[in-house]
Amino acid sequence: MKVLLHGKNAKDIENLVKSFGFVIVAVNPDLVISYGGDGTLLSAERIYPGVLKLPMRNSLICKKCLNHEEKTVFEKLSKGKLKLTEYKKLKTTILYKDIYALNDFVARNSDAIHTIRFRTSKTRELFIGDGIVVSTPFGSTGYFKSITRQTFKKGFGVAFNNPTEKTDPLFLKEDETFTFKLIRGQATLSFDNNPDIFTIDEGSELVFQLSNKVAKIYEAESLRCPDCKVTRG
Repeated sequence: MKVLLHGKNAKDIENLVKSFGFVIVAVNPDLVISYGGDGTLLSAERIYPGVLKLPMRNSLICKKCLNHEEKTVFEKLSKGKLKLTEYKKLKTTILYKDIYALNDFVARNSDAIHTIRFRTSKTRELFIGDGIVVSTPFGSTGYFKSITRQTFKKGFGVAFNNPTEKTDPLFLKEDETFTFKLIRGQATLSFDNNPDIFTIDEGSELVFQLSNKVAKIYEAESLRCPDCKVTRG
């Protein structure tokens, strides 16, 4: 198997990876080993979309990582004993370009001292607040949970970020769409940990839905630490 190591400290496990017979490459890998935290995994999926991922912990914060001795993980990988799970990505279109998120899309006020006004396709209200977080089940343990104190297993969810009126999150089915329309104010769209941030103009509409693009991530329940609980889709 051709393996690419991703992460600022990935060289630390290079010899161990080679000892299990894996070939380390710089391009066209069969597998990307994400060695770091949750952000490292997201950047690995962004740079190498659709390629098999093995998240390995090299950070204090990595809810998605296998948490066990590295040697044990590679032994299980070499014997085909790790669980491979596929996670659907969210999709939206901005500036005539389709973009995809494994974790979430965040549409929010670009000026911290000013709220935005917006409407959605699922409600009649005119919302005033900081914006929304549109999340996959994979990403629901992150920003979505910070706002709602909830996670979910299917479809996708929408959290309302700091609205003037208390607003419960929305939970949508896999085949549904959700539209966000900016009525007033300055807003931006960000996704996962991508450094590219888009400006949303007043009057613009963004349509969110689950796509047919998937992230393929190796997991093993028996290797997880007790405090690394993850809600799955």
